[in-house]
Amino acid sequence: MAELNDIQKLATDVQVLKNEVEQVASVNTKLDNAIDKLTDISSSIKSMLAVHEEKLSKQEDIDKAIFNLIENRRVEFDTNYKELHARINKIHKELTDEIEMSEKRLMCEIKTLNSNLDGRIGVFEKYRWIIIGAAIVLGLSMPSILNILKIIQ
Repeated sequence: MAELNDIQKLATDVQVLKNEVEQVASVNTKLDNAIDKLTDISSSIKSMLAVHEEKLSKQEDIDKAIFNLIENRRVEFDTNYKELHARINKIHKELTDEIEMSEKRLMCEIKTLNSNLDGRIGVFEKYRWIIIGAAIVLGLSMPSILNILKIIQ
């Protein structure tokens, strides 16, 4: 009977071992499925990373192109600004010179007019003084002229 018990224990142990082997096989199958899914996910991640890396590379190229364009525009703006500043300075100098020349010409004309007017006013004053003098002489000699006229009549 002891042998029978031992055989039953062995049979039970074998059955338990079979169940455990089946469970391990089931776990192995599940692990194989999980490994396959992880492999698929890994390859998907690799392709996504490659796509993102390519997008980042393209974006860096675009950023460089934009930076170069901005830098070119800045240089162009600086050049245009300097050219415009030089033109404004040149025009300012030309206008200042023209204003000075006009002022000199006007001053010469004013001096000429002033001397002409001085001459005319001098003649006018001369005649005025002559007329005033004649009027004074006439005024002073008027009573004597009236006396002479009374005598003549």
